[in-house]
Amino acid sequence: MRIKNMTVTSTFKYLWLKTVTDVDLSQHCAKCLIGEYDTRINNRITEAADIPLSNSVYYLCGVAYPYNWSKNFHLAFRPCEGNVLTYQSNGISITIEDAIELPIDPRFNHHPKMIYKSYSTCRNWQFANWFNDNLK
Repeated sequence: MRIKNMTVTSTFKYLWLKTVTDVDLSQHCAKCLIGEYDTRINNRITEAADIPLSNSVYYLCGVAYPYNWSKNFHLAFRPCEGNVLTYQSNGISITIEDAIELPIDPRFNHHPKMIYKSYSTCRNWQFANWFNDNLK
């Protein structure tokens, strides 16, 4: 996989890319996704190009500044040879070669903590539930 190009036109308090090797559903936000952060992606960049990635599952997250949950950015993806993933939302445009988008949706929430709004509305946690059911 490779990030062919990425353009950031919004301001984010946090912008991170993380491999996802496991999940901890007792946590929400970034803590529920177990893996390493890729320091090449951060809230100071406005453009990135030709960034090679390992053949892992990844999560790209941007927390809007000033905070407004509807302006956050979320994209989960994994390797898919020959596919080009193009995605645009909330001030980020990205093209990733040899990747496919993975679902982020509250309908995958099955953990008992889903009764808490801080968990059920967290897109990181929604993806973690899907990961737990499908890739673990």
